[in-house]
Amino acid sequence: MLRRLLATALLILLIATVAVAATAELTMTISGMHCGGCATGVTAMLKRTEGVLKAEVSYEERRAVVAYDPAKTSPEKIVDAIGKMGYKAAIKK
Repeated sequence: MLRRLLATALLILLIATVAVAATAELTMTISGMHCGGCATGVTAMLKRTEGVLKAEVSYEERRAVVAYDPAKTSPEKIVDAIGKMGYKAAIKK
C-alpha cells in the first residue's frame, strides 16, 4: 500500500513538473485601449485563444502578461490575435 502511494505521489510530481516546464510568459505593451472595458475584452479574447493559460491585462499600465504553452502557440500569434481586435501589441524585451 505504501509503495503504491509513493508511486502515485511520484507520478503526480512528475506531471506537475512537466506542466510547469511547458509554460512560458510574455509581457507586452498594448496601445489603443480607451477604458477598462477594452482591457476586459482583450483578457477574455486571450483566455479563449488556444495555448493561452493565463492572461492579465491592465488598461492603466497599457500592459498584458500572458502565460502560454509554447507547444500550442507563440508570442507572434498572441500579438496577432490582439491586433485583430484593433489594438497594437508589442513584446517587451
